[in-house]
Amino acid sequence: MSENPIVLRGLGDVVALVPHLVGAQVNDSIVVVPVELRAAPVARVDLPATAQDREIMAAHLAPYYAEYRTPVVLLAFTDRRDLAEAACDRLAEAFDSVCPIAAAASVTGDRWVRLDHPDHGTVSPASRDRVAAEAIYQRGSSPYRSLQEHRASFAPGSSQIPAQDFAAAQTATSTVLQDPPALAQERAWMSLVVGRHIASSTPLPTVDAARMLADVQDIGLRDHAWTLIPRDEARQHAELWKDLLTRAPEGAQAPAAALAAFSYWVAGDGLSARAALEQIPPTQQYSMGQLITVAVRNGLDPKAFPMPHDMPPDVAAGVPAPSSGSEQARRQPPMPASTSPFPGVSR
Repeated sequence: MSENPIVLRGLGDVVALVPHLVGAQVNDSIVVVPVELRAAPVARVDLPATAQDREIMAAHLAPYYAEYRTPVVLLAFTDRRDLAEAACDRLAEAFDSVCPIAAAASVTGDRWVRLDHPDHGTVSPASRDRVAAEAIYQRGSSPYRSLQEHRASFAPGSSQIPAQDFAAAQTATSTVLQDPPALAQERAWMSLVVGRHIASSTPLPTVDAARMLADVQDIGLRDHAWTLIPRDEARQHAELWKDLLTRAPEGAQAPAAALAAFSYWVAGDGLSARAALEQIPPTQQYSMGQLITVAVRNGLDPKAFPMPHDMPPDVAAGVPAPSSGSEQARRQPPMPASTSPFPGVSR
């Protein structure tokens, strides 16, 4: 995927790019876009309708961008000029001395109006097409038509794994966990299958998908899958775990949701990270999901987060604390992959 920056020739191009940055078409939202896209993350929040909501928005975003101190553009996607002005004014006040506001504008459809300057314009079809072509080429996907459609893409799909296949895979995993040599072979199988998927970008066959989902129900094997995620391939891992999340039987979603959320977050896609986390039942206290939720909500820079992939195996095995529930309580440290030319055990 190309690493060249997308050329933006004015505020209209910034407006056209926002759906590609966020991952979906946005309405009734405030979007904060850094002038230098690589200098800080893009943030989207619901458009605040009350003074109290504006205070909450400012209290959340100002400390976040204080870490970067880079110029930003404030865009209010709404047909309510009064709400756009109130929200942008409050953010500009909160950002004072934190980071410069390069521009603030209200956006309705293709039309934008500066709130801090007597300027306005529209996004031309040619400009929108050019920005879309560059963004899709560099990012590899088109934005969803709405935030609701984006969120729905993480829900259980039509290709859920049959219950009997998953039950058989769980039985096999339980046996493997009692046999250290077989466990080492299972880790090697996971590494092989994940690597193949990242190289081919194809969904796993049902048998492999059931086996992978059964494996990551165990904390030690889940952490092994976690250590396989390198920063520069996080997006591809996110798509793998999103696919498995939508295919997971009821009650088995949490590990895939957490791995997908982590991968999206590291890839700079906070919206998708949140959507993945929403698939963990609120009654399930899943520690990895809670860890990522805290990181996303508090604006932790993913570039500053240590990657388990880059840690020694004994260190990576200690992050995070075990989850509660029916999972294995004792953590299993990652074991070296088998040197066999045919890793993995037949199941």
